[in-house]
Amino acid sequence: MYVWVLGLLIALGGGIYIGSLRYSSLLNAINAEELNWGVIWMNSILTLFSLSAPIWFAWISTKQISQRFRLAEDYSFKASVAKAYEGYRKEASRIDKAFEARLFSSALTRLEEAPLRLMEKDTHGSPWHELISSPQFEKALNKIPELKDKFISITNSIINESKKEKTNKNTENKDN
Repeated sequence: MYVWVLGLLIALGGGIYIGSLRYSSLLNAINAEELNWGVIWMNSILTLFSLSAPIWFAWISTKQISQRFRLAEDYSFKASVAKAYEGYRKEASRIDKAFEARLFSSALTRLEEAPLRLMEKDTHGSPWHELISSPQFEKALNKIPELKDKFISITNSIINESKKEKTNKNTENKDN
């Protein structure tokens, strides 16, 4: 977990550093005597691309830290159940055999629980994927029909462009 925390700190520090560099560059373009929208848009796009890697890695780091923390808590709980069972077992054997059997059954049930129950069911590859899969995004799509249509059109255009690029590369490779 320490490696992920270190990675998170490095990603956040890198994001702050890159962000400050890109911010000053963008501010210089905006404060120029003559506004050049091409330069402003290029700086904005470069800022977006420059910050995407540290943000993505920070997102992955927080996911990993969260999972490892939940697993550590689960195993700590199981260790405390095992210790408690050992202490109660001696007392339960003096009281009643049925009580001892019930105590053993209860402890065994807790110890048999798989730690995977603490893991997320869906594994998202990026913050965008997580956003699109979220119930809040689905609610927004249902409430605002134009958003849904716009999202579908953008997605279809990206898919079509990707297919065009792939077929162009395939035809170029066949010609060579």
